[in-house]
Amino acid sequence: MPSSYLIGYVIDAIPKYNKIELILDGFRKASVKTTYPIYVITEEPSKIMRIPDIVSYHEEEWKTIDNKKMKVYRFESRSIEAYYYLKNRVEVVNEFPSIISQTLERLKALPMHKVKIEENKVELLENENSLDFPEVKYVKVELEDWYGKSTKGNRYVLYLNGKIKETGDIRDLEIEADVAECSGISYDKVRASVKILEEKKKSPVSVKGLIEWSKTAKVLLREIRYATIGKALTTNEAWVALKKKILIPRIKINVEKERSFDELVFADKGGLILFPNTGFYEDVYQLDFSSMYPSIIVKYNISAETIDACDDLKTPLHNICLKEKGIVPEALERLIERKNKLKMIDEERAEAIKWMLVASFGYLGYRNSKFGKIEAYEMVTYFAREIMRKAIEIAKKNNLIVIHGLIDSLFVKGENIGSYIEEVEKETGLKMKIEAKFDWVIFTKNRSEQPYPQRYFGKLKNGGMKIKAVIKDNMPNLIKEFLNNVFKELEKASCYNEVKEIIENFDLREYKRRAFYGKPIDYVLWIKGKPYLRNSKGFYRAELGYNGHDPYYYLEYLERVYKDLLSWIS
Repeated sequence: MPSSYLIGYVIDAIPKYNKIELILDGFRKASVKTTYPIYVITEEPSKIMRIPDIVSYHEEEWKTIDNKKMKVYRFESRSIEAYYYLKNRVEVVNEFPSIISQTLERLKALPMHKVKIEENKVELLENENSLDFPEVKYVKVELEDWYGKSTKGNRYVLYLNGKIKETGDIRDLEIEADVAECSGISYDKVRASVKILEEKKKSPVSVKGLIEWSKTAKVLLREIRYATIGKALTTNEAWVALKKKILIPRIKINVEKERSFDELVFADKGGLILFPNTGFYEDVYQLDFSSMYPSIIVKYNISAETIDACDDLKTPLHNICLKEKGIVPEALERLIERKNKLKMIDEERAEAIKWMLVASFGYLGYRNSKFGKIEAYEMVTYFAREIMRKAIEIAKKNNLIVIHGLIDSLFVKGENIGSYIEEVEKETGLKMKIEAKFDWVIFTKNRSEQPYPQRYFGKLKNGGMKIKAVIKDNMPNLIKEFLNNVFKELEKASCYNEVKEIIENFDLREYKRRAFYGKPIDYVLWIKGKPYLRNSKGFYRAELGYNGHDPYYYLEYLERVYKDLLSWIS
């Protein structure tokens, strides 16, 4: 009689005694016999063997992140409970990624990968680095109230596999899915193998992005659904450490070496930011270094264990060892490659990987980072500043006018941009791209008449506007609508005089009227993710219902923002 088998995607896994239960798409289940690895530093392995669930142990040689050899015992347990028992009694290491994730990796039952399960064995049906997205059903449920998104709203919007499927009364909601992101009371009205409560999320990543994290990091979605970006990144790095047999301790001791005040002043600097001459510029290119900080980490082999380990590469700050690829560079190289490939086929998933790359630099200096070190952090900004200075030097040599520089972006005017990019890439070893071509762009100033480097806006040559730090989340809806309509008109402008005319002649009468007699939603502004309104007594929460508003607050806000616009074109 032929054996039965299952083919599907690993959505979740539940540890059982002497086996692990795999949850596949469509709520299907299959059990696979296994033991669970537990790594312990001990002088008495025989004592641990007295625990009934422990079936064997193996002595292994590992090394610490500072290259000291360590004797470690890997115990095999029939149950996950033995791990929880041991972790509070002996020195357990290599707990990250989780014991369950390590077990799945050994079995090749990788999360969000396609597998075949037959006769107690798992066959991985796709490459570990496959770009294929799992054929699973994922949904998102958003609740709405009169003021916008709300965990207590009685109306819902249902997204199925990224597209709006339906809207309706929350009492009528019925849906089943493999993965579901829910809000408020909708959490209990959805059936899914893995559910994500939106309010508990610590990352800006979408449902699809979280599934990509799960697949890329080889960790269960249930374990990563509420993770920070840093945890997702560190999980990828941890797999590299395990492959290299570098010990992952539970608590990392990270003590910065003693330095003089002058040494700190020299080392403790961020990226290079220029202060642009404010005003209006035509025919401007914005050129960006692609994934600048992660690329620097990879190019110069910057990792906790490579800094000052030897002097293969000497700098005025620290030395870098190049004898072996570091943990962080090896992990980031894979992520950069994956992001670049995904950009061609799926922007949403590429964005999820990009978040990890963005966090990679900050986590090098974060005190709790398992693979970070402040000296490594300093080396990244050091090279970033040197690379930007080199790019500016090459620009001037090529008769380009550098208008602005912002960490990894240069705004320039001139010709032969293609040959300039080629020269910069050759000299720096980093990729550069044309991020935007502007018909015109305005660099702004603050109310003290000083340049505001991070705030600018302009019309793109291929259509549309690029607007940075002008429209803010904490602005009232009325002001956001006003600014959006101004920029919609500015998109029609082709020169300074037209920009000036549009702003100076923009009709404020309707917005001034609405400051007094608009709809309640006009007065809502969001502060730290919470909706507020302002009346004569101060700010109050929108969840309490509309309780009047202070028209003069909104009128003054409107006039203040309009005055800013006028000052930027003067």
